[in-house]
Amino acid sequence: MRRICLALLIGSLVLTLGACNKASPLDCSSADAQSTIASIVSDEILKATKSSLGSSADPAVSAESKLRATVALLKITIDDVRTTKSDPNSTKRYCEGTLKVVMPLSMINDADQTRQSAQVTTVARLLEGAGIERSADTLTHRLSYSVQPTDDHQKVFGEVEDYGDLFNVFGEIVASHLLLPTLQANQQAAAVQANNAQVQQAQQATAANQADLEVATAENKLANQTIGEIWKAIPDGTKAQVIDIQRAWIKKKTADCNIKAAEMSTDPVIKEAARLRCDTEMTRSRSAELQQLINR
Repeated sequence: MRRICLALLIGSLVLTLGACNKASPLDCSSADAQSTIASIVSDEILKATKSSLGSSADPAVSAESKLRATVALLKITIDDVRTTKSDPNSTKRYCEGTLKVVMPLSMINDADQTRQSAQVTTVARLLEGAGIERSADTLTHRLSYSVQPTDDHQKVFGEVEDYGDLFNVFGEIVASHLLLPTLQANQQAAAVQANNAQVQQAQQATAANQADLEVATAENKLANQTIGEIWKAIPDGTKAQVIDIQRAWIKKKTADCNIKAAEMSTDPVIKEAARLRCDTEMTRSRSAELQQLINR
């Protein structure tokens, strides 16, 4: 049997309950009893939250003051209380009731967002696994506990039994809520880093394409200079015989290379480099053919 104990007293796990005295006998549904059990629940959720966050959590998230302030947002009460066992010769009372934890919807939604982003069990599955019922912002579960005043009736001693994973589930939800800003900051940083990498890659690609165009331009210029020199060296009589063929070839070269460039890319730099290379290749091939006219 799992059991948690707490005595309420200022300065330790607890605080003094002025209402608890000999004139006011303690019972399961008394304000002092419920305050004691609510304090136990709150402390255990705090412990579970710390455990869920772990030692690697951002100090800004896991600071004691931050955790306590967040857990303090939970409204913890015990409803439908009944006494399951009592002894006329003992002041100890065994009780059962419905633990009701009212948790801000924003906290639940934050936790779900964090857990879905991390691809772990959703809040709904966590609650289902622990047998916790949810209605909007209210989470409920049956709770067995006992309460007993000290002999001087100045403090209340409480125990919670058979709680299973109850507090761990609450702790995971609170921890997931607290981790959302860190998760979002990490995602934003990753997005910025990815965008910067894409920009850098694009800049590198642009520089490479521009360099490629410069090479293609130089090669094409040389090829056209070569065919120009060859054309000049062809005897005039031979030129007259092939001039129409040469003009037709120029038109075909222009059309073919424009088509090839369009098929290569829509980027104007890449497209122009492809057109120039096509022009250079065809010009070199034609230069070899024209060279034969000189060698006859």
